[in-house]
Amino acid sequence: MHISGAERIVSIKELEKTVLNILKKVNRENADFISIKIEKLDRKPIILKKSLCIKELKFSNFREANSFAIDYLSEITGIKKERLSYLIALIHSGASPNGENMRGAMIVNQRGERLELDRYRGVRTTTVDFINREDILKRLLDLGFTERTLDALALSTKNLYNENILAEYCVSDDRDYITGYIATKEEYIRIFPLKEKGNRKGGRIYFVKNDTDINELYNYLENYPILIKDVCLKKI
Repeated sequence: MHISGAERIVSIKELEKTVLNILKKVNRENADFISIKIEKLDRKPIILKKSLCIKELKFSNFREANSFAIDYLSEITGIKKERLSYLIALIHSGASPNGENMRGAMIVNQRGERLELDRYRGVRTTTVDFINREDILKRLLDLGFTERTLDALALSTKNLYNENILAEYCVSDDRDYITGYIATKEEYIRIFPLKEKGNRKGGRIYFVKNDTDINELYNYLENYPILIKDVCLKKI
């Protein structure tokens, strides 16, 4: 079930309650368009014991934060810093060919080459959720996080579970939300501020190995269901 960017994996008995809860949330945000799609899973979900571990870093401004991100991602992926700087600048200025935001994520290999099959659409990670979502959400809210963190953490955990994905970079297209993140095999690093306040541009970059089969990657991200048992908080 995917509603205006919110996705859940639930049993049939929880379906009605879940739809109503998400509709209430959407109504609070005064959405002008609501699209509801309900699908039956065609394969058994992969069960993961824990999410990536959450870590937080704060910087004096978004330029300093992105300088850190570029250094860190270069170390992990082997991509030259100049190329990373260019790719990240695209995310902040509109990575679609028309200068707007891509609908999904950019895919970049270790040579710094873009691999998306469609540079307008990119790729979207779907079919992932926490098994005990409400309990985990409460724990995160008690620590000062938001539901946005929960959703992003789920997506990143699925992404980095794939052996071909090395890292992820993300900033929101919400002009008022300036916290972004980097995800690696070990951790989900929330970074503040990773974008300039007032900027409506944003998006994701998935960094992958050079020998990645792009069609298999799309299939995994879009079609393989993942359920996560618990959240890792040990590095906060």
